[in-house]
Amino acid sequence: MKFRLIPSRHRFTFFQRQFVSLLFLSLLVLVLVSFIFVYLFKVHIYDEKTEELESAGDTISRLILREEVVPELTLSAYRTVLRERGISFIAMNAKGQLYFKDQRTTPPTFRSKTFMDSLLAQIPKLQSGKALIVEESGPDPYLVYPYELKLKHSDGKNYLFVMSPVKGMTQTLSRVYEMVVLAGIVVFVLAMIVALIVSRNMSVAVLSIRQATRRIADGRYDTRCDLTRTDELGDLSRDFNRMAEQLEFTSHKLERIEIKRRRFITDVTHELRTPLTSIRGIVEGLKSEYITGHDEQVKYYGIIEQETLRLIRLINELLDMEKIQNGLITLRREHYPLNDLLEVLKESFEFLIGEKDLHLEIDCPPDTMIYGDYDRLTQILINLIKNSIQFTSHGTIRMTARQTVNATELSISDTGRGMTAEEMEQIWDRFYKADPSRSKDRSETGLGLSIVKRLMEAHDADISVSSVPGEGTTFRLRFPVKPVESAHTGEMPAQDKSESGV
Repeated sequence: MKFRLIPSRHRFTFFQRQFVSLLFLSLLVLVLVSFIFVYLFKVHIYDEKTEELESAGDTISRLILREEVVPELTLSAYRTVLRERGISFIAMNAKGQLYFKDQRTTPPTFRSKTFMDSLLAQIPKLQSGKALIVEESGPDPYLVYPYELKLKHSDGKNYLFVMSPVKGMTQTLSRVYEMVVLAGIVVFVLAMIVALIVSRNMSVAVLSIRQATRRIADGRYDTRCDLTRTDELGDLSRDFNRMAEQLEFTSHKLERIEIKRRRFITDVTHELRTPLTSIRGIVEGLKSEYITGHDEQVKYYGIIEQETLRLIRLINELLDMEKIQNGLITLRREHYPLNDLLEVLKESFEFLIGEKDLHLEIDCPPDTMIYGDYDRLTQILINLIKNSIQFTSHGTIRMTARQTVNATELSISDTGRGMTAEEMEQIWDRFYKADPSRSKDRSETGLGLSIVKRLMEAHDADISVSSVPGEGTTFRLRFPVKPVESAHTGEMPAQDKSESGV
Protein backbone atom coordinates (compact mmCIF):
# COMPACT_ATOMS: atom_id res chain seq x y z
CA MET A 1 0.00 0.00 0.00
CA LYS A 2 1.36 3.35 -0.98
CA PHE A 3 0.76 6.60 0.83
CA ARG A 4 1.26 10.03 -0.50
CA LEU A 5 0.73 13.44 0.97
CA ILE A 6 -2.04 15.65 -0.26
CA PRO A 7 -0.39 18.59 -2.04
CA SER A 8 -0.80 21.74 0.01
CA ARG A 9 -2.67 24.61 -1.52
CA HIS A 10 -0.61 27.68 -2.29
CA ARG A 11 -1.26 30.41 0.24
CA PHE A 12 -1.59 33.86 -1.27
CA THR A 13 -0.56 36.64 1.05
CA PHE A 14 -2.44 39.92 1.31
CA PHE A 15 0.42 41.65 -0.49
CA GLN A 16 0.32 39.17 -3.37
CA ARG A 17 -3.44 39.45 -3.75
CA GLN A 18 -3.33 43.25 -3.78
CA PHE A 19 -0.41 43.32 -6.20
CA VAL A 20 -1.97 40.86 -8.65
CA SER A 21 -5.36 42.60 -8.44
CA LEU A 22 -3.92 46.05 -9.14
CA LEU A 23 -1.68 44.68 -11.90
CA PHE A 24 -4.57 42.86 -13.57
CA LEU A 25 -6.75 45.95 -13.35
CA SER A 26 -3.99 48.10 -14.84
CA LEU A 27 -3.46 45.61 -17.67
CA LEU A 28 -7.19 45.46 -18.40
CA VAL A 29 -7.45 49.25 -18.53
CA LEU A 30 -4.35 49.44 -20.73
CA VAL A 31 -5.76 46.94 -23.26
CA LEU A 32 -9.13 48.69 -23.38
CA VAL A 33 -7.52 52.10 -23.86
CA SER A 34 -5.26 50.72 -26.63
CA PHE A 35 -8.17 49.21 -28.54
CA ILE A 36 -10.22 52.37 -28.17
CA PHE A 37 -7.32 54.53 -29.32
CA VAL A 38 -6.65 52.41 -32.44
CA TYR A 39 -10.36 52.26 -33.25
CA LEU A 40 -10.79 56.01 -32.95
CA PHE A 41 -7.65 56.57 -35.03
CA LYS A 42 -8.99 54.38 -37.86
CA VAL A 43 -12.40 56.05 -37.68
CA HIS A 44 -10.76 59.46 -37.94
CA ILE A 45 -8.79 58.48 -41.06
CA TYR A 46 -11.84 56.94 -42.71
CA ASP A 47 -13.94 59.99 -41.89
CA GLU A 48 -11.42 62.30 -43.56
CA LYS A 49 -11.25 60.09 -46.66
CA THR A 50 -15.02 59.83 -46.76
CA GLU A 51 -15.32 63.63 -46.77
CA GLU A 52 -12.84 63.77 -49.65
CA LEU A 53 -14.81 61.19 -51.66
CA GLU A 54 -18.07 62.93 -50.88
CA SER A 55 -16.70 66.20 -52.23
CA ALA A 56 -15.39 64.49 -55.37
CA GLY A 57 -18.69 62.69 -55.84
CA ASP A 58 -20.59 65.99 -55.74
CA THR A 59 -18.36 67.41 -58.44
CA ILE A 60 -18.55 64.32 -60.65
CA SER A 61 -22.36 64.09 -60.32
CA ARG A 62 -22.75 67.72 -61.34
CA LEU A 63 -20.52 67.23 -64.37
CA ILE A 64 -22.39 64.06 -65.44
CA LEU A 65 -25.79 65.69 -65.04
CA ARG A 66 -24.66 68.66 -67.13
CA GLU A 67 -23.86 66.45 -70.15
CA GLU A 68 -25.62 63.09 -69.87
CA VAL A 69 -24.97 61.99 -73.47
CA VAL A 70 -21.15 62.11 -73.57
CA PRO A 71 -19.93 62.38 -69.98
CA GLU A 72 -16.35 61.58 -71.03
CA LEU A 73 -15.96 64.94 -72.70
CA THR A 74 -17.34 66.71 -69.65
CA LEU A 75 -15.07 64.83 -67.21
CA SER A 76 -11.87 65.03 -69.30
CA ALA A 77 -10.78 68.28 -67.63
CA TYR A 78 -11.52 66.95 -64.13
CA ARG A 79 -9.99 63.48 -64.70
CA THR A 80 -6.46 64.75 -64.25
CA VAL A 81 -7.34 66.08 -60.81
CA LEU A 82 -8.98 62.79 -59.88
CA ARG A 83 -5.98 60.81 -61.11
CA GLU A 84 -3.63 62.87 -58.95
CA ARG A 85 -5.78 62.23 -55.93
CA GLY A 86 -6.11 58.50 -56.73
CA ILE A 87 -9.88 58.69 -57.14
CA SER A 88 -11.85 56.63 -59.65
CA PHE A 89 -15.60 56.21 -60.21
CA ILE A 90 -18.24 53.97 -61.77
CA ALA A 91 -21.82 54.92 -62.75
CA MET A 92 -24.55 52.25 -63.14
CA ASN A 93 -28.25 51.75 -62.78
CA ALA A 94 -30.06 49.48 -60.34
CA LYS A 95 -29.85 46.60 -62.86
CA GLY A 96 -26.07 46.77 -63.09
CA GLN A 97 -25.87 48.44 -66.53
CA LEU A 98 -22.81 50.70 -66.67
CA TYR A 99 -23.16 54.28 -67.82
CA PHE A 100 -19.57 55.21 -67.30
CA LYS A 101 -16.38 53.56 -65.99
CA ASP A 102 -13.03 55.30 -65.48
CA GLN A 103 -10.79 52.61 -66.97
CA ARG A 104 -7.54 54.45 -66.38
CA THR A 105 -7.75 55.00 -62.64
CA THR A 106 -9.92 52.06 -61.68
CA PRO A 107 -7.82 49.15 -60.31
CA PRO A 108 -8.17 45.74 -62.05
CA THR A 109 -10.00 44.25 -59.05
CA PHE A 110 -12.78 46.81 -59.41
CA ARG A 111 -13.23 46.09 -63.15
CA SER A 112 -14.19 42.45 -62.63
CA LYS A 113 -17.72 41.16 -62.95
CA THR A 114 -17.52 39.77 -59.40
CA PHE A 115 -16.88 43.20 -57.97
CA MET A 116 -19.68 44.70 -60.06
CA ASP A 117 -22.08 42.05 -58.78
CA SER A 118 -21.03 42.77 -55.19
CA LEU A 119 -21.68 46.50 -55.73
CA LEU A 120 -25.04 45.66 -57.21
CA ALA A 121 -25.86 43.53 -54.16
CA GLN A 122 -25.00 46.46 -51.86
CA ILE A 123 -27.40 48.85 -53.59
CA PRO A 124 -30.45 47.93 -51.42
CA LYS A 125 -28.34 48.44 -48.27
CA LEU A 126 -26.85 51.79 -49.23
CA GLN A 127 -27.19 54.64 -46.72
CA SER A 128 -26.60 58.28 -47.47
CA GLY A 129 -23.24 59.53 -46.21
CA LYS A 130 -21.89 56.03 -45.47
CA ALA A 131 -18.83 54.65 -47.29
CA LEU A 132 -18.02 51.00 -48.02
CA ILE A 133 -14.62 49.59 -47.03
CA VAL A 134 -12.94 47.08 -49.34
CA GLU A 135 -9.90 45.50 -47.68
CA GLU A 136 -8.98 42.86 -50.26
CA SER A 137 -7.98 45.21 -53.04
CA GLY A 138 -4.29 45.56 -52.16
CA PRO A 139 -1.93 46.50 -49.35
CA ASP A 140 -4.20 49.45 -48.42
CA PRO A 141 -7.96 49.30 -48.05
CA TYR A 142 -10.27 51.08 -50.51
CA LEU A 143 -13.19 53.32 -49.67
CA VAL A 144 -16.24 53.25 -51.98
CA TYR A 145 -18.61 56.15 -51.58
CA PRO A 146 -22.08 55.65 -53.17
CA TYR A 147 -23.96 58.56 -54.66
CA GLU A 148 -27.50 58.43 -56.14
CA LEU A 149 -27.94 60.06 -59.57
CA LYS A 150 -31.16 61.33 -61.13
CA LEU A 151 -30.68 61.25 -64.91
CA LYS A 152 -33.22 62.88 -67.24
CA HIS A 153 -33.31 60.09 -69.81
CA SER A 154 -33.60 57.27 -67.23
CA ASP A 155 -36.65 56.46 -65.17
CA GLY A 156 -34.99 54.10 -62.65
CA LYS A 157 -32.46 54.78 -59.98
CA ASN A 158 -28.85 55.35 -60.95
CA TYR A 159 -25.79 55.27 -58.77
CA LEU A 160 -22.34 56.76 -58.80
CA PHE A 161 -19.59 54.91 -56.92
CA VAL A 162 -16.53 57.02 -56.11
CA MET A 163 -13.49 54.94 -55.02
CA SER A 164 -10.06 55.68 -53.63
CA PRO A 165 -7.41 53.78 -51.69
CA VAL A 166 -6.54 54.90 -48.17
CA LYS A 167 -2.89 55.25 -48.97
CA GLY A 168 -0.41 54.39 -46.24
CA MET A 169 -3.18 53.07 -43.99
CA THR A 170 -1.44 49.76 -43.33
CA GLN A 171 1.93 51.36 -42.64
CA THR A 172 0.37 54.02 -40.46
CA LEU A 173 -1.54 51.46 -38.44
CA SER A 174 1.63 49.38 -38.09
CA ARG A 175 3.46 52.38 -36.66
CA VAL A 176 0.49 53.13 -34.40
CA TYR A 177 0.49 49.54 -33.16
CA GLU A 178 4.19 49.76 -32.44
CA MET A 179 3.71 53.01 -30.53
CA VAL A 180 0.77 51.56 -28.61
CA VAL A 181 2.77 48.44 -27.70
CA LEU A 182 5.76 50.53 -26.64
CA ALA A 183 3.56 52.89 -24.63
CA GLY A 184 1.77 49.87 -23.19
CA ILE A 185 5.05 48.36 -22.01
CA VAL A 186 6.08 51.64 -20.39
CA VAL A 187 2.67 52.09 -18.76
CA PHE A 188 2.66 48.44 -17.67
CA VAL A 189 6.04 48.84 -15.99
CA LEU A 190 4.87 52.01 -14.27
CA ALA A 191 1.66 50.24 -13.23
CA MET A 192 3.76 47.43 -11.74
CA ILE A 193 5.79 49.95 -9.76
CA VAL A 194 2.69 51.78 -8.54
CA ALA A 195 0.93 48.48 -7.70
CA LEU A 196 4.04 47.33 -5.84
CA ILE A 197 4.20 50.55 -3.81
CA VAL A 198 0.45 50.60 -3.02
CA SER A 199 0.34 46.89 -2.18
CA ARG A 200 3.47 47.14 -0.07
CA ASN A 201 2.04 50.12 1.82
CA MET A 202 -1.21 48.31 2.57
CA SER A 203 0.64 45.09 3.42
CA VAL A 204 2.86 46.90 5.93
CA ALA A 205 -0.22 48.40 7.60
CA VAL A 206 -1.98 45.03 7.81
CA LEU A 207 1.22 43.38 9.09
CA SER A 208 1.52 46.03 11.81
CA ILE A 209 -2.06 45.37 12.97
CA ARG A 210 -1.43 41.62 12.81
CA GLN A 211 1.70 41.84 14.97
CA ALA A 212 -0.15 44.01 17.49
CA THR A 213 -3.00 41.48 17.55
CA ARG A 214 -0.57 38.67 18.30
CA ARG A 215 0.95 40.63 21.17
CA ILE A 216 -2.53 41.22 22.56
CA ALA A 217 -3.22 37.47 22.24
CA ASP A 218 -0.04 36.84 24.26
CA GLY A 219 -1.41 38.96 27.09
CA ARG A 220 0.54 42.18 26.40
CA TYR A 221 -2.43 44.52 26.69
CA ASP A 222 -0.27 47.64 26.66
CA THR A 223 0.35 47.10 22.93
CA ARG A 224 -0.74 49.91 20.63
CA CYS A 225 -0.86 50.18 16.85
CA ASP A 226 0.92 53.35 15.69
CA LEU A 227 -0.63 53.70 12.21
CA THR A 228 -1.45 57.29 11.21
CA ARG A 229 -3.44 56.53 8.07
CA THR A 230 -6.71 58.30 7.25
CA ASP A 231 -8.37 55.42 5.38
CA GLU A 232 -10.24 52.34 6.61
CA LEU A 233 -7.00 50.75 7.84
CA GLY A 234 -6.42 53.85 9.96
CA ASP A 235 -9.94 53.52 11.38
CA LEU A 236 -9.24 49.85 12.10
CA SER A 237 -6.02 50.82 13.87
CA ARG A 238 -7.78 53.38 16.05
CA ASP A 239 -10.57 50.90 16.88
CA PHE A 240 -7.89 48.34 17.75
CA ASN A 241 -6.22 50.81 20.12
CA ARG A 242 -9.53 51.53 21.83
CA MET A 243 -10.08 47.78 22.23
CA ALA A 244 -6.56 47.38 23.62
CA GLU A 245 -7.13 50.22 26.11
CA GLN A 246 -10.34 48.60 27.30
CA LEU A 247 -8.63 45.22 27.60
CA GLU A 248 -5.75 46.78 29.53
CA PHE A 249 -8.17 48.54 31.87
CA THR A 250 -10.17 45.36 32.39
CA SER A 251 -6.99 43.36 32.90
CA HIS A 252 -5.71 45.75 35.56
CA LYS A 253 -9.11 45.73 37.20
CA LEU A 254 -9.18 41.93 37.27
CA GLU A 255 -5.65 41.89 38.64
CA ARG A 256 -6.69 44.22 41.47
CA ILE A 257 -9.73 42.06 42.17
CA GLU A 258 -7.58 38.94 42.13
CA ILE A 259 -5.10 40.50 44.56
CA LYS A 260 -7.94 41.50 46.86
CA ARG A 261 -9.50 38.04 46.52
CA ARG A 262 -6.26 36.32 47.44
CA ARG A 263 -5.76 38.70 50.32
CA PHE A 264 -9.32 38.06 51.41
CA ILE A 265 -8.87 34.29 51.25
CA THR A 266 -5.69 34.63 53.28
CA ASP A 267 -7.43 36.82 55.85
CA VAL A 268 -10.50 34.58 56.04
CA THR A 269 -8.29 31.53 56.40
CA HIS A 270 -6.40 33.27 59.18
CA GLU A 271 -9.60 34.48 60.83
CA LEU A 272 -11.09 31.00 60.74
CA ARG A 273 -7.91 29.23 61.78
CA THR A 274 -7.11 31.51 64.72
CA PRO A 275 -10.38 31.10 66.71
CA LEU A 276 -10.70 27.44 65.76
CA THR A 277 -7.16 26.79 66.94
CA SER A 278 -7.89 28.58 70.22
CA ILE A 279 -11.14 26.71 70.70
CA ARG A 280 -9.49 23.38 69.92
CA GLY A 281 -6.66 24.06 72.39
CA ILE A 282 -9.06 25.02 75.15
CA VAL A 283 -11.29 21.99 74.46
CA GLU A 284 -8.26 19.69 74.57
CA GLY A 285 -7.21 21.28 77.85
CA LEU A 286 -10.67 20.79 79.35
CA LYS A 287 -10.86 17.19 78.15
CA SER A 288 -7.42 16.36 79.55
CA GLU A 289 -8.31 18.09 82.86
CA TYR A 290 -5.39 20.48 82.53
CA ILE A 291 -7.85 23.24 83.41
CA THR A 292 -9.43 22.30 86.70
CA GLY A 293 -10.08 25.52 88.57
CA HIS A 294 -13.57 27.00 88.37
CA ASP A 295 -12.32 30.51 87.69
CA GLU A 296 -10.01 29.28 84.95
CA GLN A 297 -12.79 27.28 83.34
CA VAL A 298 -15.10 30.33 83.36
CA LYS A 299 -12.29 32.36 81.79
CA TYR A 300 -11.68 29.87 79.01
CA TYR A 301 -15.42 29.39 78.41
CA GLY A 302 -15.59 33.15 77.88
CA ILE A 303 -12.75 32.93 75.35
CA ILE A 304 -14.61 30.15 73.50
CA GLU A 305 -17.74 32.30 73.43
CA GLN A 306 -15.80 35.31 72.16
CA GLU A 307 -14.11 33.32 69.40
CA THR A 308 -17.44 31.76 68.43
CA LEU A 309 -19.04 35.19 68.08
CA ARG A 310 -16.07 36.22 66.00
CA LEU A 311 -16.68 33.32 63.62
CA ILE A 312 -20.41 34.07 63.48
CA ARG A 313 -19.75 37.70 62.56
CA LEU A 314 -17.36 36.72 59.78
CA ILE A 315 -19.81 34.21 58.34
CA ASN A 316 -22.69 36.69 58.60
CA GLU A 317 -20.74 39.28 56.68
CA LEU A 318 -19.95 36.81 53.93
CA LEU A 319 -23.59 35.74 53.73
CA ASP A 320 -24.76 39.36 53.68
CA MET A 321 -22.40 40.20 50.83
CA GLU A 322 -23.60 37.20 48.85
CA LYS A 323 -27.26 38.08 49.42
CA ILE A 324 -26.74 41.72 48.46
CA GLN A 325 -24.87 40.79 45.30
CA ASN A 326 -27.61 38.37 44.23
CA GLY A 327 -30.47 40.72 45.19
CA LEU A 328 -31.84 38.31 47.79
CA ILE A 329 -32.28 40.74 50.70
CA THR A 330 -35.75 41.97 51.58
CA LEU A 331 -36.11 45.36 53.25
CA ARG A 332 -38.97 45.98 55.69
CA ARG A 333 -38.90 49.73 55.66
CA GLU A 334 -40.68 51.83 58.27
CA HIS A 335 -40.19 55.15 60.05
CA TYR A 336 -38.00 55.01 63.16
CA PRO A 337 -36.81 57.74 65.53
CA LEU A 338 -33.19 58.27 64.55
CA ASN A 339 -32.13 59.72 67.90
CA ASP A 340 -33.21 56.58 69.77
CA LEU A 341 -31.29 54.40 67.30
CA LEU A 342 -28.13 56.46 67.78
CA GLU A 343 -28.43 56.30 71.55
CA VAL A 344 -28.72 52.52 71.44
CA LEU A 345 -25.60 52.30 69.28
CA LYS A 346 -23.73 54.65 71.61
CA GLU A 347 -24.42 52.36 74.55
CA SER A 348 -23.35 49.35 72.49
CA PHE A 349 -19.97 50.91 71.71
CA GLU A 350 -19.17 52.12 75.23
CA PHE A 351 -16.81 49.21 75.80
CA LEU A 352 -14.82 49.77 72.59
CA ILE A 353 -14.70 53.53 73.17
CA GLY A 354 -13.53 52.94 76.73
CA GLU A 355 -10.45 51.11 75.47
CA LYS A 356 -9.30 54.32 73.73
CA ASP A 357 -9.26 58.00 74.60
CA LEU A 358 -12.40 58.62 72.55
CA HIS A 359 -15.70 60.46 72.95
CA LEU A 360 -18.86 59.56 71.02
CA GLU A 361 -21.21 62.55 70.62
CA ILE A 362 -24.72 62.73 69.18
CA ASP A 363 -26.29 65.85 67.69
CA CYS A 364 -29.76 64.80 66.56
CA PRO A 365 -33.12 66.51 67.19
CA PRO A 366 -35.51 64.18 69.06
CA ASP A 367 -38.18 64.37 66.33
CA THR A 368 -35.85 63.29 63.53
CA MET A 369 -37.22 60.20 61.76
CA ILE A 370 -35.43 57.83 59.39
CA TYR A 371 -37.15 55.59 56.86
CA GLY A 372 -35.65 52.15 56.27
CA ASP A 373 -35.16 48.58 57.44
CA TYR A 374 -34.19 48.74 61.12
CA ASP A 375 -31.78 45.80 61.08
CA ARG A 376 -30.03 47.02 57.93
CA LEU A 377 -29.90 50.60 59.20
CA THR A 378 -28.27 49.30 62.35
CA GLN A 379 -25.81 47.28 60.29
CA ILE A 380 -24.88 50.36 58.21
CA LEU A 381 -24.28 52.56 61.26
CA ILE A 382 -22.38 49.85 63.16
CA ASN A 383 -19.95 49.36 60.27
CA LEU A 384 -19.37 53.11 59.91
CA ILE A 385 -18.91 53.71 63.65
CA LYS A 386 -16.57 50.72 63.97
CA ASN A 387 -14.57 52.04 61.05
CA SER A 388 -14.18 55.41 62.79
CA ILE A 389 -13.20 53.74 66.08
CA GLN A 390 -10.66 51.53 64.32
CA PHE A 391 -8.80 54.43 62.68
CA THR A 392 -9.12 56.97 65.49
CA SER A 393 -6.74 56.61 68.41
CA HIS A 394 -7.99 59.65 70.36
CA GLY A 395 -10.40 62.50 69.91
CA THR A 396 -14.11 62.64 69.08
CA ILE A 397 -16.52 60.72 66.92
CA ARG A 398 -19.54 62.85 66.19
CA MET A 399 -22.89 61.77 64.75
CA THR A 400 -24.94 64.68 63.41
CA ALA A 401 -28.42 64.39 61.89
CA ARG A 402 -31.01 66.75 60.50
CA GLN A 403 -34.38 66.44 58.82
CA THR A 404 -35.25 68.14 55.51
CA VAL A 405 -38.39 68.03 53.41
CA ASN A 406 -37.11 65.31 51.12
CA ALA A 407 -34.46 63.46 53.11
CA THR A 408 -32.92 62.55 56.42
CA GLU A 409 -29.26 63.55 56.47
CA LEU A 410 -26.74 61.95 58.79
CA SER A 411 -22.99 62.47 59.05
CA ILE A 412 -20.43 60.50 61.03
CA SER A 413 -17.14 62.34 61.47
CA ASP A 414 -14.00 61.46 63.38
CA THR A 415 -10.59 62.94 64.16
CA GLY A 416 -8.62 59.90 63.05
CA ARG A 417 -5.80 59.32 60.57
CA GLY A 418 -7.86 60.33 57.53
CA MET A 419 -7.49 58.95 54.02
CA THR A 420 -5.75 59.88 50.82
CA ALA A 421 -7.62 60.44 47.56
CA GLU A 422 -6.43 57.05 46.30
CA GLU A 423 -7.74 55.30 49.40
CA MET A 424 -11.12 57.04 49.11
CA GLU A 425 -11.51 55.67 45.58
CA GLN A 426 -11.07 52.09 46.82
CA ILE A 427 -12.82 51.98 50.19
CA TRP A 428 -16.07 50.75 48.60
CA ASP A 429 -14.33 47.82 46.93
CA ARG A 430 -14.66 44.37 48.40
CA PHE A 431 -11.79 43.08 50.51
CA TYR A 432 -10.08 46.49 50.57
CA LYS A 433 -8.26 47.43 53.78
CA ALA A 434 -6.76 50.88 54.20
CA ASP A 435 -4.44 49.57 56.92
CA PRO A 436 -4.11 45.76 56.79
CA SER A 437 -1.98 45.61 59.94
CA ARG A 438 -4.68 47.25 62.07
CA SER A 439 -7.39 45.24 60.36
CA LYS A 440 -5.79 41.99 61.44
CA ASP A 441 -5.76 43.13 65.03
CA ARG A 442 -9.50 43.77 64.88
CA SER A 443 -10.22 40.74 62.68
CA GLU A 444 -11.59 42.91 59.89
CA THR A 445 -12.30 41.30 56.52
CA GLY A 446 -12.55 44.40 54.32
CA LEU A 447 -16.24 43.78 53.60
CA GLY A 448 -17.80 46.33 55.96
CA LEU A 449 -17.82 49.45 53.77
CA SER A 450 -18.65 47.43 50.66
CA ILE A 451 -21.72 46.09 52.47
CA VAL A 452 -22.59 49.63 53.58
CA LYS A 453 -22.42 50.90 50.01
CA ARG A 454 -24.73 48.20 48.69
CA LEU A 455 -27.20 48.50 51.55
CA MET A 456 -27.42 52.24 50.91
CA GLU A 457 -28.15 51.55 47.25
CA ALA A 458 -30.85 49.06 48.30
CA HIS A 459 -32.45 51.87 50.35
CA ASP A 460 -32.26 54.26 47.34
CA ALA A 461 -30.01 56.34 49.59
CA ASP A 462 -26.73 58.15 48.92
CA ILE A 463 -23.44 57.98 50.76
CA SER A 464 -20.30 60.05 50.24
CA VAL A 465 -17.01 60.50 52.03
CA SER A 466 -14.57 63.34 52.52
CA SER A 467 -11.27 63.11 54.32
CA VAL A 468 -8.09 65.01 55.09
CA PRO A 469 -5.01 62.92 55.94
CA GLY A 470 -4.05 63.47 59.57
CA GLU A 471 -7.26 65.38 60.41
CA GLY A 472 -10.12 62.93 60.06
CA THR A 473 -12.89 61.51 57.89
CA THR A 474 -16.58 62.30 57.43
CA PHE A 475 -19.21 59.96 55.99
CA ARG A 476 -22.42 61.65 54.81
CA LEU A 477 -25.61 59.63 54.46
CA ARG A 478 -28.81 60.83 52.84
CA PHE A 479 -31.97 58.71 53.16
CA PRO A 480 -35.13 59.60 51.23
CA VAL A 481 -38.17 60.44 53.33
CA LYS A 482 -41.45 58.63 52.80
CA PRO A 483 -44.56 60.58 53.86
CA VAL A 484 -45.55 59.67 57.41
CA GLU A 485 -49.21 59.19 56.47
CA SER A 486 -48.32 56.39 54.04
CA ALA A 487 -46.34 54.34 56.57
CA HIS A 488 -46.69 53.68 60.27
CA THR A 489 -43.98 54.38 62.78
CA GLY A 490 -42.20 51.22 63.83
CA GLU A 491 -41.20 50.35 67.34
CA MET A 492 -37.56 50.03 68.24
CA PRO A 493 -36.65 46.30 68.21
CA ALA A 494 -34.58 44.91 70.99
CA GLN A 495 -30.89 45.26 70.20
CA ASP A 496 -29.08 41.93 69.99
CA LYS A 497 -25.47 42.78 70.60
CA SER A 498 -24.26 39.32 69.73
CA GLU A 499 -25.70 39.47 66.19
CA SER A 500 -24.55 43.05 65.63
CA GLY A 501 -20.98 41.95 66.10
CA VAL A 502 -20.18 44.52 68.81
